[in-house]
Amino acid sequence: MSKIIIKNTRNADSRTADENLTKEQLYEATETHREDVARGMKYIAEQLINAGQKHDWTKIKYFDQYAEDVLSEHTDEEFKSKEWYNTHIHEERHHVTANAHPDITLIDCIEHAVDCIMAGKGRFGDVSSRFLDLPPEVLYRAYWNTIRDLNDIVEVSNAEDLENS
Repeated sequence: MSKIIIKNTRNADSRTADENLTKEQLYEATETHREDVARGMKYIAEQLINAGQKHDWTKIKYFDQYAEDVLSEHTDEEFKSKEWYNTHIHEERHHVTANAHPDITLIDCIEHAVDCIMAGKGRFGDVSSRFLDLPPEVLYRAYWNTIRDLNDIVEVSNAEDLENS
């Protein structure tokens, strides 16, 4: 995973600004901070797009087993005990109500919500909130894991380093 290089923007905040800060420096630092936030948001957006493009990849990779399990007679409980289903909920990250991975992120939660809405509307014509309710501790963990992941790839550099890269 590549790093997000941001600039030092200490002059964009009264708590960290230089003592003799000018209005022009404040403006420049504020614009730089805005650009840095846009880089972070772009990273999150790219993560969402990637999740959408990979969605339900286990249904394709293990299609024969998936088709056999779906097309066989079974109860919901029997289906959930089948090998393909267990592979699906453990290898895919978006089944957060069936298997919230320890490193769950908000990306996983958003993919879960989009999946539930698309499946509900596409299959039943409506969305059931019983599939969308997430325990607060799962959302809390996803939030902090997302923060950790973003924090781990952000590096602060000065303007000269950015110009030379």
